[in-house]
Amino acid sequence: MDAKKLTTEVKETALRVGADLVGVVSTQDIDAFPKQWVGWKIQEYTQKTTEIMEDAKSVVVLGCHVWDDIQEIALRKEDKWVYPGYFPLSTITREVTFCLEKNDYKAIASPPKLPYKRLAQLAGFGAFGKNSLIINPNFGPWIRLGAVLTNAKMVADKPFVDDLCGNCESCIEACPVNALTPYKVDSEKCLVGIHLLDQIPNSDLEKILNRYEPTLTRNSHLMCMECQKACKFGGNRL
Repeated sequence: MDAKKLTTEVKETALRVGADLVGVVSTQDIDAFPKQWVGWKIQEYTQKTTEIMEDAKSVVVLGCHVWDDIQEIALRKEDKWVYPGYFPLSTITREVTFCLEKNDYKAIASPPKLPYKRLAQLAGFGAFGKNSLIINPNFGPWIRLGAVLTNAKMVADKPFVDDLCGNCESCIEACPVNALTPYKVDSEKCLVGIHLLDQIPNSDLEKILNRYEPTLTRNSHLMCMECQKACKFGGNRL
């Protein structure tokens, strides 16, 4: 299929099934960057697209707006954490995969070791902020990211090049455990990281967790949102 026609069909499919943002990045562009270390649960480097799919040509990047605090819930099932806020992306990536496959292309949904934030910036979603999150001009840092890797040649979007942070460091000042420095988060300090690494909090840290990651049930809590709430672009929520 013609690259432009296929790109339109894939984007329309993604938006129809619930994506708020959709863009395309060429594998050549993303693979030009050096590998990045992935912290927290995945203690490995990101992969090049061709390490996942030898003839990969494009990455369809997907974004969902997080409009309510309850979407920041974390659920523990035995020794694992489950994040319902990411569930819509499962449906969206599946439908985009089906769309590509019905057009006789290969597609892999949500490869775990692609650099999602860099992909989002290249897809035009927003800037990489000082809170180490992608900041979208409309949705702020309140977005979830997904991706589909394919061997289809598609029309790539223009990267986001504006600096949305400027001199603002509200997110850094808002972090209750000083886990942020500009454009970098310390996973050993971040409250979300503490849960992911299964660290046992001391008494002082337990008080902070009770305030910023409140328990809802014995197996659930809300994740810390202070850096997101402090962002000047973070007010556009329902």
